[in-house]
Amino acid sequence: MSLVECHECKKEVSDAAESCPHCGALTKDRPATKPKKWYEKTSVTLCVAAALALIGLGFIHIITGVTSPHELPFDVVRKDAFGFRETFINATRIKALPYLAARAQYPIGCAVLQRYGYLPSGRRFETRVAARLRADIKRWQTQFDQAIGRRERPWEQRFRTEARPTPDPEGPQAYNQRGVALAKSAQYESALAAFSRAIAKDPAYADAYHNRSLVYLAIGNLGQAAADIGKIVEIRPNFLEGHLHRARLHMATDSYDQALAAFTDAIAIEPRCAEAYFKRALAHYARARYKKARKDVHKLQTLNAPIPASFLIALQDATAQPDS
Repeated sequence: MSLVECHECKKEVSDAAESCPHCGALTKDRPATKPKKWYEKTSVTLCVAAALALIGLGFIHIITGVTSPHELPFDVVRKDAFGFRETFINATRIKALPYLAARAQYPIGCAVLQRYGYLPSGRRFETRVAARLRADIKRWQTQFDQAIGRRERPWEQRFRTEARPTPDPEGPQAYNQRGVALAKSAQYESALAAFSRAIAKDPAYADAYHNRSLVYLAIGNLGQAAADIGKIVEIRPNFLEGHLHRARLHMATDSYDQALAAFTDAIAIEPRCAEAYFKRALAHYARARYKKARKDVHKLQTLNAPIPASFLIALQDATAQPDS
């Protein structure tokens, strides 16, 4: 064993010693330890922080596109229940959509914006918006019907009956004729009873169902009228006008899903029926299914059918937003 000089304090130490007993400096070269990078030192911390942030997002909504009560360009509010659905709420996008479309696509976001005063709330507001949609759809239907020259005859001129009196006074045709005469003299209850007797004697008597539906329409019983027209379609499944009439009634009662089915049946019978495509587009619009409405509009354009300009503008505004 020999002595060597410490390169730090210059004192003699044993060459067997690993460090200087005087200053503690290493007396033998050791492989340098590679310093850890910043992300290796903080990986655990980052993982924990990310997990806490993710859990935290389950308890709050972050609303963008608004100015909070604290004058911040966003707002953070508590969720009613834990969950990650619609954590981030884009108020600008929701406000740009038609109200019913926004409610269909962002139900939680609309409720939160209403709860915190960023959107008007209340049943009266929703009723007003629904009434406006109903008025728009009625106006667009009228404009389309006028453009294609469709004029529906008064209901009193649309009864169906046999040209000649039936020889059997108790047969279904005789009761149908009596019902027509009673309806034209405004004896509606008696007319309904006569048509019902005709149907009881012949359950497949389409004319009696048709005539009874006209009386139901006259007295405002749209539900019973739609049921009778449904029976006509069952008896005569390829009767295009029956499917269209049923669809029109569903549109009049805001039964848009049923109207969609009826217009689709009409299109299956007549693939070039412009009325069915246009009014199905309206039903899709009412149900906030804008992509499907655009497909029907495209079909109408290939048929060179007239489309109200205001409807095209409304549909374009609705589909201009993401996720529409």
